[in-house]
Amino acid sequence: MHSFLSRRRSALTALAVAALCAAALIPPLALSQGRQNCNDLLAYYREAARAPQIYYEEEEETAVAVEEETEEAEFAFDDSMDAGNAMAGDDGALPAAGGGSPADLGARSETGTNIQVAGVDESDIVKTNGSEIFVLRDDSLVVVSVQEDPPQVIGGLTLNRSASISPAEPREMLLAGDRLLIFRNVFYDSLFWSRQGLQIVEVDVSNPARPRALRTLNAYGQFVTARLAGSGLRVVMRHDGADSPTLTPRLGETWEQRIRRSGLSTWLPLYTLTNSAGARSWGLLAPCDAVQIPATEDRRYSSTETTLLLSFNLADGIGDWDAAGFIGSTDAVYASADALYVASSFGGWISNTRIHRWDTPPGAAPVYQGAAEVEGWLINQFAMSEYRGKLRVATTLQSSWPISSRLTIFDIGEDGLTELSKLDGLGPSERIYAVRFLGELGYVVTFRLIDPLYVLDLSDPENPAVAGELKIPGFSSYLHPLGGGLLLGVGQNADPRTGQPLGLQVSLFDVSDPTEPTRLDQVDLSERSRSATFEHRAFTYHQGRAYIPASPTNDLFAVRITPKALELERQITAQDEVLRSLPINNRLHLLLEDSLATHNLTTLDLLNNLNLVPPSSR
Repeated sequence: MHSFLSRRRSALTALAVAALCAAALIPPLALSQGRQNCNDLLAYYREAARAPQIYYEEEEETAVAVEEETEEAEFAFDDSMDAGNAMAGDDGALPAAGGGSPADLGARSETGTNIQVAGVDESDIVKTNGSEIFVLRDDSLVVVSVQEDPPQVIGGLTLNRSASISPAEPREMLLAGDRLLIFRNVFYDSLFWSRQGLQIVEVDVSNPARPRALRTLNAYGQFVTARLAGSGLRVVMRHDGADSPTLTPRLGETWEQRIRRSGLSTWLPLYTLTNSAGARSWGLLAPCDAVQIPATEDRRYSSTETTLLLSFNLADGIGDWDAAGFIGSTDAVYASADALYVASSFGGWISNTRIHRWDTPPGAAPVYQGAAEVEGWLINQFAMSEYRGKLRVATTLQSSWPISSRLTIFDIGEDGLTELSKLDGLGPSERIYAVRFLGELGYVVTFRLIDPLYVLDLSDPENPAVAGELKIPGFSSYLHPLGGGLLLGVGQNADPRTGQPLGLQVSLFDVSDPTEPTRLDQVDLSERSRSATFEHRAFTYHQGRAYIPASPTNDLFAVRITPKALELERQITAQDEVLRSLPINNRLHLLLEDSLATHNLTTLDLLNNLNLVPPSSR
């Protein structure tokens, strides 16, 4: 772990925190990580804040002024932020499954989430261990026992009761054994400002009826996503110092004057860590020498936004972490078992994308491996895939007309990412709507009026090629690989003359012969659902049946899949929007906005509807 963290682990009372702020503890610690990088980083942030009239003032930027940060530290991050209080494969192949149902070549985590890469869990709004379901609702964690018949709320946790933090938007969770990690975006309020922050709560759920908050980490910034591989927790967040309350103007002060008095505690996020006994430590969330500064030639797209990767070894909880990052936005995050990639677009509407890579070995600090630039933008995390030492990236190019899409393959070596090959000309005049990689094959859906499904042969990374192409009306926005050479597409039917979406549709493709993909069957599900995107974590495939929620309606469609056909078995209309579906034993549990609906897994008949009310509120 970074030494800057270990020096701050002593317990601090609220009075001590204020005293340390006044003593300007943060700047000396930051400077100890590398004075030159800190100087350069502060100079860059100030320069970017002046955009579009960017200029250098080298004489003024030659040293980090400790005094500049000291005056604002206490006001920027006071000690009133409170902790929570406890209440009473992406790659590979499998044979077809028995019973005439194709096997699932996608991946589902042990905690119930449909994920991109086997063994790499993704944060989600609900998690399960097979006996209990953990749900975030309002400012509470609700624990439901599904061993009971009917299911019962058995416990809960109030995440925040501090008046200094306004009501938060519940976000996502990860479950690791008897530890639950909760990630929320909150707002820290004072008389003069409101600042968005990330809150991470580590919860002991060894006794599900009495979950107990162990530690709470509060930091300025915004949660993006989290991944869990073994005991390695990776949290991606973003922070923009331009919104910092430390830049609150003084009487008659100009923006330039505010920039000049800014210090590193303005541009890098501050944190407080509180344990269950109320003891606190605080400081800068990331050392300044761990933030990658854009090269001079890249500063035409100056930004004060910083993306950070926080790395925890859950064997030690969230009390210690390593942090690293870069200056730029966060558009998509992809993680394998031992690496993490962040795609960051730049350049406005006609954008390019820079992809940053970290080695993330289990139980060790992440190591930055550099970045590569691709022309165009990525639709989502599925547009990236690491396979046998290569990174495959699919992008849509908007720099010329007609627009088109491209596959770029990078070699992953000791020097980072090196471009190996390109495949151009995918979907002329169309943009990408869905991507899925499976071993040496790739599937790309583009769309404008009709849906070309491209099957890519990636067996020779130096010479990728289009193996086959299928054109049909509509498009898929999520692709799920199945055994027996089958691919399931969830998306929209569309008018072939106008491209107008006609409603939610699921399609079954035969891709066993990559040179001649065919559509075996399709089912139109809902004319009322016309969303162009699909949340992959809301999709569930279980024992030959796909569960597909429709947004913004309250429907869930259960579609039976055989090697040659699709059949709509049941349309379930719930009392609220269906957010997730969890098949556990012989029950199907549907997470709704305010309740958990339990259905018979065979007949799909409703058995019970449980209001998700924490015990203390009942």
